[in-house]
Amino acid sequence: MRAMWRAAALGLGLVLAAGAAQADALPGAGCHVDDVVLGCPRAGPCPKPQTETEAVPVVVGPAGKSVCLTPEVLKDLDRAEAVMISHGASHTYEGVRLTEILRLVGAPTGARLHADADRDYLVVTGKDGFRAVYSLAETDGSVQRRPVILADHMDGAPLLPHDAPFRLVVDGDQKPARSVFGVTRIEVKVLP
Repeated sequence: MRAMWRAAALGLGLVLAAGAAQADALPGAGCHVDDVVLGCPRAGPCPKPQTETEAVPVVVGPAGKSVCLTPEVLKDLDRAEAVMISHGASHTYEGVRLTEILRLVGAPTGARLHADADRDYLVVTGKDGFRAVYSLAETDGSVQRRPVILADHMDGAPLLPHDAPFRLVVDGDQKPARSVFGVTRIEVKVLP
């Protein structure tokens, strides 16, 4: 049984590494590997950041559709609060529900999240290069009661520069081990 789990973990690691290598080799943040030949028509480049250290996050869907997370894109999306324990203290984060963002790039959500889509997963990357993996089902409000949000506020104030522009927060997590801060990329992957 352990050998089977090890093989599955190794396979997932290889899939993640291959996907990351493809994403890193692409000419534009909003481009998907299938778009390179077509000049990335599905999404133009994300707007230039206001500072050199700031990056506009991009979300890439399972078929390559992408969206840059600008204030205009997020302003009308459903928001929620999520509580997470960090360094022994409870903090309330506020932001857009991840499900709402994933709908924009054609990811299966709600009633469409069944059968093969249950194998889909997300790779979330932060500005420090840290990556975390989430199953698509665990981030969807139709499957989980607790919200998963892309937070832009903590305890009623904008995120600290270290965590900005967004931090992925899973409501109820007892430590921030997989809470990616400074999110730069969210990519939906389909497990073969």
